[in-house]
Amino acid sequence: MENSTRSTGGPVSRLLRSLGNILASLVDVGQTRLELLTLELQAEIRRAAGLLAIAFFTLFFAGMGCLLAGLTLIFAFWDSQRILVSILVTAFFFLLASLGAWKLSSQLRNKPPILADTLGELRKDSDRLRSGVAKEP
Repeated sequence: MENSTRSTGGPVSRLLRSLGNILASLVDVGQTRLELLTLELQAEIRRAAGLLAIAFFTLFFAGMGCLLAGLTLIFAFWDSQRILVSILVTAFFFLLASLGAWKLSSQLRNKPPILADTLGELRKDSDRLRSGVAKEP
């Protein structure tokens, strides 16, 4: 009898095996979530870097174009209305800067939260674990 108990394992060894299986499952779930997290972070960094590069070049060339357009207007009206044209050009540039700041702030307010997919998956895992624990008793 003692041999048959040892060959199938006692309750303690079965409990330890079950705990080991649960721990292995938790490690697998954690690894999957960590991989998802790193993929999301990499994608977010690439997207942000691309947006920054495009924004920099766009702002630089738009600024140069506006500066040259303003100077052209001022030089065109140099003899008659240079002060008025200078004020109008400056006001126009400030208006464009204000519109850009407003658009940027609205974009930042409405952007999706970072790592939303990872957080959603972790919530699902937590809900599944809670519902599984609640069903067992």
